Amino acid sequence: MESAVPSRIEDLQKVVSQNPDSAEAHMRLGMALFKRGATKKAKAELERAVELDPGYVEAWVNLGGILMTLLDFEGCVEANRKAAECDPFCLQAHYNRGLGRMYQGNAEEMLECFEKVLQIEPGNPGGHYHHAVALLAAGRVQEARVALAIATRLGWKPEPGFVKALEKNKEGQIHVVEFGPDQKNDQLKH
Repeated sequence: MESAVPSRIEDLQKVVSQNPDSAEAHMRLGMALFKRGATKKAKAELERAVELDPGYVEAWVNLGGILMTLLDFEGCVEANRKAAECDPFCLQAHYNRGLGRMYQGNAEEMLECFEKVLQIEPGNPGGHYHHAVALLAAGRVQEARVALAIATRLGWKPEPGFVKALEKNKEGQIHVVEFGPDQKNDQLKH
């Protein structure tokens, strides 16, 4: 499998050189580069894809995901905002935008994003969990407890640090909430 990736990248580079105005070709090359660890090259290919086709939702979402891995949270939020403008029902755009706002410490906009996620897919376990995180960060402790209960009932495994913070918090506010990636809860598609 490992040896197939470089030839795939070479094949995709050939497709891009033969079709330099193909947004899809640039997006596919960008995602292959990202999977290979060439994140900055991947970013450039996805930027080219959305330049060629500003309505390409998948490219905007993937660009936002790459920007998140580069810790460019404002860029992540902006790319996913553009994806959501193109397709207001793109769950992943709202989800990723909410995560970007979480890492920026913007509880209100995070809350708005995960409320939209839950409007689109009411049974989304990660949506309920991150909604709980946003509610707690906004000081809405009781609502956060309810959202967490729904998330766990749907199978989400909460971060222990969040559960402790929720248990300790009566009605106060948490200003910074940080969580590492949890492989069991990987809801992102970059």
